[in-house]
Amino acid sequence: MDMIKGVRVPERVYRGVLWVVSIVFAGFIIGLGNLVIGDLPMVEGQVYTAPAEDTPAVRQVRDRIRQIERSKTAIDDKLDIQRLQLDQAQRVSGTANETFKAWIAARTATTNPAQDPEVLARTRELEQLKANERAIQQAIADLENQRAALDQRENLFRAEENQLIADALPVQERSMFWQELRVFALRLAITLPMLGVAAWMVARKRKSDNWPLMRGFVLAAVFVFFVELVPYLPSYGGYIRYIVGIALTLAAGHFLIRNMRAYLANRQAIEAQAEKERRARVSHDEAFKKMAAKVCPGCDRPISTTGDAEANFCVHCGLTLFDHCHCCNTRKMAFFRYCMTCGAPAKDDMANDGAAPAPA
Repeated sequence: MDMIKGVRVPERVYRGVLWVVSIVFAGFIIGLGNLVIGDLPMVEGQVYTAPAEDTPAVRQVRDRIRQIERSKTAIDDKLDIQRLQLDQAQRVSGTANETFKAWIAARTATTNPAQDPEVLARTRELEQLKANERAIQQAIADLENQRAALDQRENLFRAEENQLIADALPVQERSMFWQELRVFALRLAITLPMLGVAAWMVARKRKSDNWPLMRGFVLAAVFVFFVELVPYLPSYGGYIRYIVGIALTLAAGHFLIRNMRAYLANRQAIEAQAEKERRARVSHDEAFKKMAAKVCPGCDRPISTTGDAEANFCVHCGLTLFDHCHCCNTRKMAFFRYCMTCGAPAKDDMANDGAAPAPA
């Protein structure tokens, strides 16, 4: 048979609206918390230091290195020009030498070259060409020596730069670590009270009329914990985060185990009571929802039966699930306040109200 829903339509609408109110309230709290937490680094702004690669000493060394690089660039430009001139001088000298050799060979067949003034003049021209070639080579060698000296100075400055950075890194890392730790402590000072209040609300105020607003605060506290605090835990190579994860898991496991034991002990105590007392503990709406879910309202176990037998009683705790109307004998759910066939009130309601039974 179709089970009648025990929760009224307006009540379901109100519950949905209250959930929306809780989420909207949580959203405003989260927005305010984001503004507060976002401004926390400004409190510690004065401890920010320049990166280890940007200290005054490193900047001074880098300026010297840039000066050396500019000097090297100028020398390289001069070397390119001198090498072009040397190449041109070598080609001119080589051509003149080949011409002179050919001319000497021709003159040897006719006269004595040592007595010929033209031979001496040509020889002097070749010597001048060779001297020019040697002067260019010497200029190139001087430029290369200057460049080698600049290379040595640059290497020394780069080694000094690396050493300055290596010396500054530990100080920089310690400064940044203590700064992050202080900002995390401020985050912790904000989130821990929120978590404490949220835990108190969950433990003590779940039945309060203001629970929808409190539920929004709880949702905001959970969001702030997992989004604004946990990702900023100091790492220490991952040790802190794993230790915190283990501690939270142990705490959650201990809480769940303790509550499960308390729940089971409470269920056993309830099942040991008389049926009238057990029925009085179950609200009308709660009974309808559990019966619709095929669960016993008394012990929360599935309603069991065999074959075509009707499940009038819970096979686990013995609670009456279905009975018959005392007026028309129609089988009905035991938690109905009125018979669905004749409208007669249930026996319990009659006893409470002192009303006489309706005629069949």
